[in-house]
Amino acid sequence: MRIDKDQQGRYKIGWLEIAAAICILLAIMASKANAARVKDMATLEGVSEQQLVGYGLVVGLAGTGDGTNTQFTIQSVANMLQKMGIVVNPNEVRLRNVAAVMVTATLPAFVKPGKKIDVSISSMGDARSLEGGTLLMTPLQGSDGEYYAQAQGSVNIGGISSKSGRNSFKKGHALSGTLPNGAVVYKEIESANLKTGELRWVLSDPDFTSAVAMANAINQAFPNSAIAEDASTILVNVPQSMRNDYMSFIARAESAEFDPNTNARVVLNEKTGTVVSGANVQISEIAVSHGSITVQVANAQTAPVTPLFGQAAIMNNQQINVQEPRTETRVIPSVNNVGQLAQALNTLGVAPRDIISIFQAIKRAGALHAELVVM
Repeated sequence: MRIDKDQQGRYKIGWLEIAAAICILLAIMASKANAARVKDMATLEGVSEQQLVGYGLVVGLAGTGDGTNTQFTIQSVANMLQKMGIVVNPNEVRLRNVAAVMVTATLPAFVKPGKKIDVSISSMGDARSLEGGTLLMTPLQGSDGEYYAQAQGSVNIGGISSKSGRNSFKKGHALSGTLPNGAVVYKEIESANLKTGELRWVLSDPDFTSAVAMANAINQAFPNSAIAEDASTILVNVPQSMRNDYMSFIARAESAEFDPNTNARVVLNEKTGTVVSGANVQISEIAVSHGSITVQVANAQTAPVTPLFGQAAIMNNQQINVQEPRTETRVIPSVNNVGQLAQALNTLGVAPRDIISIFQAIKRAGALHAELVVM
């Protein structure tokens, strides 16, 4: 940028220099808009969460629990009472206020004993509702068979279900629920040793371009420390000056920003009619004609006909009316971004479910240059 002085000694800046500075600023802002942090796109190898599961009983239901056909619930209640010093005959137990449930939870890494985590419960038997129930003490174990947490507390469901005689009312789903902070952790997950001099970050979506960009971003903070081993793994050598403070190094490295590069993808959900298009989706110029045929069948009664023998009969004549609306053939120009794609689809004037069929046909015609995912 050139800055000159006028005759009074004041500085002045030319319009060309101002325009150039604005362009540079806009370019920086545009690059930052698509930037993502390392911690948002990758996970540190050896640091992972643990899935927990357990079997428990929900009590205190208002006659909406498991019936007599659910034998494992009755057996579980009998075993629980026996541990408490009460011996009962399972064949004589009749319960409607107890339901057997499966309890699941996710234990994040580095959660210390004594902390609480959320749990989810789901009915296993023929219970009608878990409303108003309380989960009894339920140990939660991981895939290694070790117990990491213990859940207990009041069940919070997101639905209502009631029945009186032949009348019933149901809103939402009343056979599953949650317990916010319902489990107490009493064992921490054993994570890998991070103080070995080498760290590896694993991308959530493997991509060669993203891996190289992520390695370059880390190298800007710590020169010559990161290299992309493959499409998903970035090897980082911890500098000698930072090996006495690994946590500070990890914090600075995972805060580095880079522009992730993903494959062009269009996701279609036929059940809900949802169409989601990512960036970099391109469609070549193509002609689209979409229409439907409506068929109506109607019964028309004629005058009574009296046969030679017997009573008069009424004849039903079926009239078939076929309507085929006029269909226009429209040419969709080539597009190379999401905005142009949305504008082109809106010009067709069709419903989202019809757009799904159109996308599938465009892909079959070879004009859609993106991955098509149908859910």
